[in-house]
Amino acid sequence: MEKILGALKKETEMELSVTGRVSGKIIPRPVWFILSKGDKSILLIPVQGRKTQWYLNVKKNPNVTVNVGDQSFNGGIAELGSERLKKVLAAFTARYGKADMDSYYPRKEVALEIPLPASVP
Repeated sequence: MEKILGALKKETEMELSVTGRVSGKIIPRPVWFILSKGDKSILLIPVQGRKTQWYLNVKKNPNVTVNVGDQSFNGGIAELGSERLKKVLAAFTARYGKADMDSYYPRKEVALEIPLPASVP
């Protein structure tokens, strides 16, 4: 996990691969992210909120692949409750700036979490 964590700390963007809910194909998408406090998970906000295509795909199949730098892992993704959403939005704004958050994230209505693996084979 240390290599993955190191790669995540160096980057502001990662590739999230999801399974298409209709096609069944693997679909990679670049996404912004933050790490949770304690570096236990990756937190994401879909750009178009609940209308974002990758969000709709993970609602049907929560198994995802994360690629960052030369590191990758498979994991599950889960939606966070509204209390955590506020904290995630604040942390995203601190990392990426209010102007970019307002410009790129018009629908700030949902946040998701991918737990980091304890170890990677």
